[in-house]
Amino acid sequence: MLYYSHVNEDSRVERNLLRATNSNTIVAVAGSGERVIALLDDEAVGQVHVVDVNEEALFLLQLKLSALELLSTENYLSFCGHHPAKAGQRKAWFDQFKNKLPPAAQNHWQNNPASIEKGIINTGHFEMFLSRVRPSINLFLGKNFRNSFRRKGTWAAFPRKRWNFLLRIFSFRFVYQLWGNKDVAFVSPDAIVKQIPLALNQLAKDGTLQSCFMAHLIFKGHMREMAQPDIPPSLQREVLEKIKSRIASSSLTVHYHHADVLSFVQANKGTLQEPVFYSLSDILSFENADYLKQVSGQINTQEHTLVWRTFLRNRVEKDRIHNFPDHNNTDDHSIEECTRMYQVFSSRNKV
Repeated sequence: MLYYSHVNEDSRVERNLLRATNSNTIVAVAGSGERVIALLDDEAVGQVHVVDVNEEALFLLQLKLSALELLSTENYLSFCGHHPAKAGQRKAWFDQFKNKLPPAAQNHWQNNPASIEKGIINTGHFEMFLSRVRPSINLFLGKNFRNSFRRKGTWAAFPRKRWNFLLRIFSFRFVYQLWGNKDVAFVSPDAIVKQIPLALNQLAKDGTLQSCFMAHLIFKGHMREMAQPDIPPSLQREVLEKIKSRIASSSLTVHYHHADVLSFVQANKGTLQEPVFYSLSDILSFENADYLKQVSGQINTQEHTLVWRTFLRNRVEKDRIHNFPDHNNTDDHSIEECTRMYQVFSSRNKV
């Protein structure tokens, strides 16, 4: 299952942390690929190792980067689905660069033409879940919500009764299951799904719904109406142009590993050029704190920065920070995450 295909994390947090390290090497969980792409314009980085147990996630990033390398930035955004394009046009663009893909990725996408024609950012499990619930949500909230969503500081005019009722409904795990969400991050017995409505409500109260990409993704399904400074870095033209240039000049090399993070660090212990920046995304949706401790233990002789997130599972209370690696040297960056849905932590080891 391809869990996510669109932007789903505020990668500006990782970008700022990376720039503070001057790391030569990145090790990143693939996910939707957008968080990885957001880091690739950093000129200090020469080697990127993308790791994921889900091979389809690797295929997705390989497709995105091949498209970015060989298409114009505007055509890349249209090919992926960020901008409108006809299905036939997306198929024609794919035909232009498909032979540049690794054989396994090429075979995968040739066997999934509907995903190409629809726009690959719309094909993830989470994105398809949103496409099912979005019409009903927007119909229920009504025109007043759509109007107030577009303006800043309109909490007083918000359709609060409907809004509060909707948030209450989506505080229950079974609602996600009824709408066909099978992602363990949402439907596991220990998933604290009430964090989603809590975060959305905070954004509404703060008047920042219209500046948060996740709100646009949930209620609109696209980010075309966002102000340019608020658009995620992986969709900013300047960032994409720089990545294209780096790929063309061979100053950036991306390696793909079909493996879990722990297996990767064990197999490559002592071989990566330091300092190393580990961007582990929402690893705690699928693993536990002990797994993260094992990863940290494998790299403790290496100069590194380790960044990880929590979403709905394994959320960290202040009195539980001792359960996590390097807890005496751990920084909490959650306040910097614009979605208010994730917790973000980092730890640094200087040798």
